[in-house]
Amino acid sequence: MTKLTQKKKLGICIALLLLAGAAALFVLLFGKPKAQQEDYRLISSEDYDSVFISMYPLDTYQEEDFTKYRELTLLKTSYCIPDFSVLKQYMKRVAKSGNSISTVYLGIFPDKISPTELQELAELYPSAGFEVILSYPSAEYWKGLSEEEYTRMLGIYCDFLSAVEEKPNLRFYFYGSQAWLIANPHNYREDGIVAENIAREIMLHSDSIHEYLVTPERAEIFSGQLTELTGKIRTAPARPDLSNHCIVFLGDSVIGNFTDSLSIPGVVAAVSNASVFNCGYGGNSASMHPECPTALPGISQALVDGDLSLLPEGTQVYSGISSYLANPPIDKKMSVVIYYGLNDYFAGYQVDSEEDPYDIATYAGAIRTAVATLRAGLPDVQIILCTPNYCRQFNHGTEPHGGYILEQYADAVIALSEELQTELLDTFHGFGINKENWSEFIPDQVHPNAAFRFLIGESLTELIR
Repeated sequence: MTKLTQKKKLGICIALLLLAGAAALFVLLFGKPKAQQEDYRLISSEDYDSVFISMYPLDTYQEEDFTKYRELTLLKTSYCIPDFSVLKQYMKRVAKSGNSISTVYLGIFPDKISPTELQELAELYPSAGFEVILSYPSAEYWKGLSEEEYTRMLGIYCDFLSAVEEKPNLRFYFYGSQAWLIANPHNYREDGIVAENIAREIMLHSDSIHEYLVTPERAEIFSGQLTELTGKIRTAPARPDLSNHCIVFLGDSVIGNFTDSLSIPGVVAAVSNASVFNCGYGGNSASMHPECPTALPGISQALVDGDLSLLPEGTQVYSGISSYLANPPIDKKMSVVIYYGLNDYFAGYQVDSEEDPYDIATYAGAIRTAVATLRAGLPDVQIILCTPNYCRQFNHGTEPHGGYILEQYADAVIALSEELQTELLDTFHGFGINKENWSEFIPDQVHPNAAFRFLIGESLTELIR
């Protein structure tokens, strides 16, 4: 092979340089990922007053929810931001879009960006409010890490939380230390991608007054919660598999008003693999009265007889029993959870009757009747009685209604569980809720929040035979 002349060598070098320059220009102009290109197009062409940019997928966050609950016209981006430099590029394009931006939601991984960088970004755009939502890995993620990687990632989260400073237009929110979120496998479509109802819950809680707002005072609390929870997750024995169990829930709005993975039946299904049927009925009482004709005794009879005509259509109890009848628990162990009492107290219905223990116009009589009906129609059924939970209304349940206070209904259930030989979950006394801490568990003053419902669901799972 003949040797190349110096002139030919120079020509080849120039050609290679030109090719390299052309390749670099092509990458600059066209080499961005398709999702990023589409984001840039939407940023420059759409009308919006808020934007959600994230390092984790936003598939299940719905723009319509921001309109409905926040009155915002949101643009949700698709590309998962890899680092701070790309985030700054996005913000520059948002700033040049011509839209007046009130709120910027940011989903971030604490190992890819620092609080200092986010503070820098907020200072560049002082007219916008930045709502930063830290990632929320599931329990399965934390369980799957090696000991070395677990220690490293836990340290990254704790260091990030401790470095957060309060700024006028920058807020941080952290949900990853909450058992109700990360310890419920049905809350996730896959690790890092929450279900749509959970995305909505996170959006609704990302406001300036909520308890998930990170402040210097709360940082240590969040870090401690994360350390304790993930440590427990990694060392706890596997939960028993109850896939051969069928569990029917009868109750008032505490059961019937919540129907997704955050409901009490939903938690039980998620952590146990049991088949569950939510037959709750909001506004209903255990006691049967003219103003409450479809009460616990009638619902129990409808369940046993398979008679939907006894139930009002369009209600959760109708839907739940319909589903149960369509999917009968063949070769499954049967449990029924009974959770009533708040509406009986609010209405002032009589707690018990000495003359007729089975008087369905009384709270205890209605429960006795329901238990007898269930045992007669469902052989070997396990009954779990739940007391009404603590509530804030009516002076923490101490204001007498019909001559009774709330604790008397709870005490009646405790006595009934012994009398009728059922399992018992005491939600009134057993979770340490009182006048000082009630807002952590029942912020609307009556109904358990997601955290309390998770505790109740886990406790019920332990009682299933």
